[in-house]
Amino acid sequence: PNYAQAYGNRGLARSDLGDKQGAIADYNSALKINPNYAQAYYNRGLVSYELGDPKGAIADYNTAIKINPNYAQAYGNRGLARAQLGDKQAAIADLQKAADLFRQQGNTQLYQKTLELIRKYQQ
Repeated sequence: PNYAQAYGNRGLARSDLGDKQGAIADYNSALKINPNYAQAYYNRGLVSYELGDPKGAIADYNTAIKINPNYAQAYGNRGLARAQLGDKQAAIADLQKAADLFRQQGNTQLYQKTLELIRKYQQ
């Protein structure tokens, strides 16, 4: 009952199976056990975004980034959520930060994909 990662992993499985509310409940349980579990905030943000709550997603990505300032995926997804809310400047800034981190981390594929998104939003 005190294994945060087990709740996090079950949240992933529930999300993959389409049980988004169950996934959020599992991420909430994981975060009660370990409030510094950046991956759980990130994953809850993903589900919130999928459920049409970009503001909730941004809040979770903010917390994930606060815990892990090098969390490239969190910057990238926060950028997408900000773009959905119409804040292109903030979206581009987040995507640029994600691209820089992907490059530093040697993730060429996500670096290139993120650069393509930046170009899309700059148009």
